[in-house]
Amino acid sequence: MALDRTVISFFIIFMTVYFLESIGGFYMTTAIVSIEKQFQIPSKTSGMMISAGDFGYIPSVIFVAYLGGKGNRARWIGMGCILIALANVLVSSSNFLFSDNVVNTTSIGKSILKSGNDFDCFGFLGNKTVAENNSTWCENTYSKLRPSLLTSSFAFCNKGLNEEKRMYSQETCKNEQMNYVGPTALIFGGLFILGIGRTMPFSLGLPLVDDNVKKANLPVYFAGMFVVRLLGPVIGFGMGTLFNTQYYKFTTPAGLTHVDPDWIGRWWAGFLIIGVALFLPSLLLFFFPTPKPNADGTPSSLALVDRHIKRNSDGEAIIPKTIDSKVKGVMKQPIYVWAMIGRIMDVFIFKGFFVFLPKYVEVQFGLPQYKIHMYMGIIGVFGFAIGVLSGTVIMKKFKLEGRRAASWVAMCSAAAAILSFANITVGCDSTLTALGQNLTAKMDLNIPCMSNCHCDKMPMFPVCDKENNVFYSPCHAGCPFGLNEIQLFNTSHDRKEKVIFSNCKCVPNGEVSRQFCATEECEFAALKYFFIIALGGVIGGMGVTTGVLIILRSVPPIHRSISLGFQGFLVSLLATLPSPVFWGFIIDKLCIKWDQRCEGSNGSCALYDAPNLRIWLHLLNGGLRLFSLFADVMVIYHAKDLKLVEEVEEKKTEEVKLESVNKEVNSLLNEDKDKKQHRRTPSGGVASKIAFHNEENKSRKGSIASEILFTEMSQPGVP
Repeated sequence: MALDRTVISFFIIFMTVYFLESIGGFYMTTAIVSIEKQFQIPSKTSGMMISAGDFGYIPSVIFVAYLGGKGNRARWIGMGCILIALANVLVSSSNFLFSDNVVNTTSIGKSILKSGNDFDCFGFLGNKTVAENNSTWCENTYSKLRPSLLTSSFAFCNKGLNEEKRMYSQETCKNEQMNYVGPTALIFGGLFILGIGRTMPFSLGLPLVDDNVKKANLPVYFAGMFVVRLLGPVIGFGMGTLFNTQYYKFTTPAGLTHVDPDWIGRWWAGFLIIGVALFLPSLLLFFFPTPKPNADGTPSSLALVDRHIKRNSDGEAIIPKTIDSKVKGVMKQPIYVWAMIGRIMDVFIFKGFFVFLPKYVEVQFGLPQYKIHMYMGIIGVFGFAIGVLSGTVIMKKFKLEGRRAASWVAMCSAAAAILSFANITVGCDSTLTALGQNLTAKMDLNIPCMSNCHCDKMPMFPVCDKENNVFYSPCHAGCPFGLNEIQLFNTSHDRKEKVIFSNCKCVPNGEVSRQFCATEECEFAALKYFFIIALGGVIGGMGVTTGVLIILRSVPPIHRSISLGFQGFLVSLLATLPSPVFWGFIIDKLCIKWDQRCEGSNGSCALYDAPNLRIWLHLLNGGLRLFSLFADVMVIYHAKDLKLVEEVEEKKTEEVKLESVNKEVNSLLNEDKDKKQHRRTPSGGVASKIAFHNEENKSRKGSIASEILFTEMSQPGVP
């Protein structure tokens, strides 16, 4: 009973760390837009930053897979998860170590609105009555509001205030902490460590579970791992939805709402929570005691050390000196090679596109980030899960084998490519899309209504009039700072209320607001877009099980482990590593307005050419998918006699081998008995053959379920 408690305790701890670790990869997708905005990082740089995990994963996975199974796997996995916990905390710490609010507003010197002891109240409020009768109140109000006015996300048509905002921006840029190199390097380092850490639960965890699960319990085991696979993305996107409703600082700037381009979610909180929550169970796993043999001398039923490894006469694990011959043998299988090429292409297409999907949806449809992640978590993840389950049922019902199975995979890929092309037609003139059209005219500072506004280099804060005409900022609409605008900076002002700018000279009715910008049509278009993505996920998922089985069955059983490991290595090297960089580069190419907060340097992109962005992203996505169909066609050509589900031939082969070995064993036993009647145990030669046969059978007992799971879960964040 004590052993049962030990086994149960181990699996509870292991599943806890496995579940928490699975959340992190998808949570990163929800944080990337906020990280870019906070630290002013271009998309191609953030793509390289995201690939840091693969820079750590690729060299370490070979080392871990080579040596990890030879020792206490629980300790290896615990050590890996401790690294993951520390990496999450390290990524989160960049928010605190590289704050963008490092310049005190008093450090820029005396206000230009003040000359000697006289304060220019009219220049501040534009109201002669207040300037003449309440100059003291006016000066005190300005002193109180000055920090908020200088750091606000929007500007007014006011020469003095805008000049001070420019001075404050210059002082901020002088501080080296505003350079994005520091936070980028820190986050890159954290993700690099995370990449090293995640090799251990993924390469050692599934084989460990498989070694300790009875075949009768495999359905429960498969279902449990699938739930973890499903819940990880759901919880990750759920956390992204929650934290993107909260501003990354504890004090929200006046007038800023979720739909504004300057809104930055509290991304760092998710990484901090994941890191702290993961640390304790990882520590427990690292120090988990090695089970002692049973009282009768038999091995413990909990095998933390791989039972199938070869050992020398002293019982020590023998580490193979080379795997070159096995890799060469695997690469001679044409079905495996072409299926792997198709897998690499699919992951390359998906990974980077998926990472920057929230940015695209925000630009194209104007949705706030928290809504985007909610849709991605519910529609995208469950759509893919439904596809995988449906594809498994279809494969079993129609008994897909050989070329029929390979053709099914190709049909699913072709349908997903067509749906990607279909999304070229789904767009909307959102606020940011409309602002990007004829941007030069919208930023023209020579319009009479903007005279003396000094809007040059003022921050973008899109607003609309009641006719849905878009303006770059309240300043560009000719909106002055007056008595009505003071309430926006009142600490008791509810930011959920409409922020309306009044007396705007460039607007017929004199009022503009972000809430005047129409959103209903774009929200409906966004739902249509997500529906097509979900449909593509269902169709793409329907070919997953069949595709994985093709890879598994395309090599001899003895080479399955090395084939899966080699495939994981190449997918990381050629797909998950370069994909975010490639898609980030494409997105940056279509930027039409960079956020140049500091002179001579581009930060993150403020505005994109949204129509061309829509066309090029989905044209490339669909085109690359069609190109990858060539690999599927080659698999169809070579898959004539490939058996996926039916294992009759394999069983017959095993029976023949068993019969042959039994005959040889009986012959040797009889021979040994004739020669030495006094012996009651078989000779060394016979014993070694029996042991070899038993060891060979043991090595073939790994479940196909575990191999499918390993193949699909070896690249976290990639369905």
